[in-house]
Amino acid sequence: MKRTLFITIISLLTVLNLYGQSAEGIKQVPLSLSEYLSGVTKGNLGYVAEQFNVSIAEAQLKATKVLADPEISLAYSNNEDQTMMMGQGLDASISYPFNLGNRRRANISLAKSQKELAQSALDAYFQNLRAEAALSYFEALRQKNLLQLQKDIYDWLYKLAETDSFRLRAGTINATDALQTALEARSQRNQVFQSEADFRTSLIHLSQLQGKIFPDTLLLPSGEFPFQQKDFNLTELVQSALERRSDLQMAIRNKEISEKQLQLIQANRAFEFSLDVGYSHSSVVKNEIAPAPAFNSYSAGITIPLKFSGLNRGETEAAKSSVNQSEMFLKDIQLQITSEITQLWFEFKAIEKQLHHYKNGLVDDAAKILEARTYAYQRGETGLIDLLNARHMFSDLQVEYYETLYRYTEALVMLEKAAGIWDIE
Repeated sequence: MKRTLFITIISLLTVLNLYGQSAEGIKQVPLSLSEYLSGVTKGNLGYVAEQFNVSIAEAQLKATKVLADPEISLAYSNNEDQTMMMGQGLDASISYPFNLGNRRRANISLAKSQKELAQSALDAYFQNLRAEAALSYFEALRQKNLLQLQKDIYDWLYKLAETDSFRLRAGTINATDALQTALEARSQRNQVFQSEADFRTSLIHLSQLQGKIFPDTLLLPSGEFPFQQKDFNLTELVQSALERRSDLQMAIRNKEISEKQLQLIQANRAFEFSLDVGYSHSSVVKNEIAPAPAFNSYSAGITIPLKFSGLNRGETEAAKSSVNQSEMFLKDIQLQITSEITQLWFEFKAIEKQLHHYKNGLVDDAAKILEARTYAYQRGETGLIDLLNARHMFSDLQVEYYETLYRYTEALVMLEKAAGIWDIE
């Protein structure tokens, strides 16, 4: 029976070893965080598309600088020249409009603010994209560490099962323990498969953010988690956000646009007129009753529209209400930013304490216990259950450590994004 179990366990370990040596031949390109973010900035399709809004706003600003077009009119008249000999006439005139409210300047000022709004929106998009890309990078790094952890645990269980198979043949352990260690290794191999899939998925997302997907190539994070002491001052973070946050700049630009739209409406309602200059030529009148020589005439005039529509002030009142609304939105965003940064700061401090707790020997102590249990088990001084419990505690603490490390990095990224700063390397 022992011989049958020994052969079964050896066959099982051989299959696991073959699975462990399988490879898919996918090329991996290692990248640091700065290299990866540079690639995202250059290749992200959404960011490239967003840049067209700035180009459109620049073109619209250029269009508003065009001067008003003059109007030219030409007219020809024939006073029965063939039958009554009354002659012919040619009239030409040119007119140009004037607006005392300086509508052109109001249009240019509005277009400038709209361009600045487009630039602020682009900056906000970039800040969000940079934070998303950085978190995706660190998520891939977390999955990489978790995969390596699962592989290390599998290697440990595989060697333990291999050793137990020979100890079974030597008669120093029972068949149940030997079979259980082999099954533990087999179960752990499934964890490795799942971790590999999660890691590959995170790498595909990295390529997607750079605007490229290559089936045979994956971007591989080569950096480390940015764990270093950060002495953030809450008041300084809030002040930095109120000066640098792109969404706040967008709110300021929206307020300016509301004010300039009101100015444009007022300019359109201002007094305006057109100046006209004309020239007329009449040919010779050969009629015997009333003959007349050929002559030229000149004219000048002014055209004043009667703006009865200006009595309706509904458009102006609506624009004033829009200005008041944009002011309230601006104050609300300022309040939201202060509240958001305060919450993120407290959350960051809490996770920082948790991470220090893990780094102050918690994981190292679990590793020492596992090493001691392994040594005792191989000498027959402790049971398999105690060893497996120590292994589970070690792996659980390692997983929790990587999760906490990622949550710390996530809190750091979100806090710096909220404050409008960036010094993560």
